[in-house]
Amino acid sequence: MTATLEPRTTPPRLWRVDAVTRTTGTLVSTCVLATAVVAASLYGLLAETPYRSLPEATVVSARAQDACSIVVAVLLVLLVRRPIRSVAADLTRLGLLAYLLYSYLIYVTGVPMNRVFLVYVLIVCLSGAGLLGGLLRIVECPPACIASSRLARTTGWVLVVTAVVFAGLWLSVLLPFALGGSRPDPEGVGGTPYPVFVLDLAVALPAIAAVGVLLLRGRAVAGALAAVAMLKILTLFTALWAGPLLALATDADVHLGPDAVPSLLLLAASTWLTTRWLRSFGPAPHQAPIPTPRSTP
Repeated sequence: MTATLEPRTTPPRLWRVDAVTRTTGTLVSTCVLATAVVAASLYGLLAETPYRSLPEATVVSARAQDACSIVVAVLLVLLVRRPIRSVAADLTRLGLLAYLLYSYLIYVTGVPMNRVFLVYVLIVCLSGAGLLGGLLRIVECPPACIASSRLARTTGWVLVVTAVVFAGLWLSVLLPFALGGSRPDPEGVGGTPYPVFVLDLAVALPAIAAVGVLLLRGRAVAGALAAVAMLKILTLFTALWAGPLLALATDADVHLGPDAVPSLLLLAASTWLTTRWLRSFGPAPHQAPIPTPRSTP
């Protein structure tokens, strides 16, 4: 009996991917999601009182965000139109899904119920399912990344500092009230908790800080997660700053909260970092087949 070597044709389980195959389910769910987003956004833009009982500045911001959401819906459809897409395109899709999930969770919890409430719920379900599925795939098989350690460290600290700064801003409003001071501003409808406080302190900021820590520790999965996080931040703050710009264009009152300056700085930083991260996901370096012994007579 002699042993010969034959290339193994099946890649190992942790083989790094450099392309993503689009399934029929992803195509259908994305088209349904985009249709729902466009319908909800048009209602917000065209209906007479879609955001009743809300301050004028909040209504202007909501309508500016509706316009941005239509652009996001179109981008999502464009990103899944091909059966095989790049890793960068797939991470962009996940970042846009994270934006929709965050934004419409606020609509579900912080906007007086209107006629498209069930559409908001559908958007939350579809964007959440798509984001969760994509993140699980990233964790199981991290994509190939050529980002430098300097970029990873810079982004890691930006994410950690961002989480700390915004948590500090929200706590500076909430802690005085908890200790007997005046009521926090802003509040939700009818005195309910402002939904941004809830989502940021309970979900978004801890998740951003966790991604930053993973980057600083050099984990393989951290680069892809950082790209998704930075794109979500970029999209969200672009939509938020569209509100003041629309107010200026329509001579409405411009309301800037305590997060105005940090969010503007973060918008500039996230634009640069998002571009760098998406460029770092390309074809993986060539990997030779791994030989495996096979006995022959």
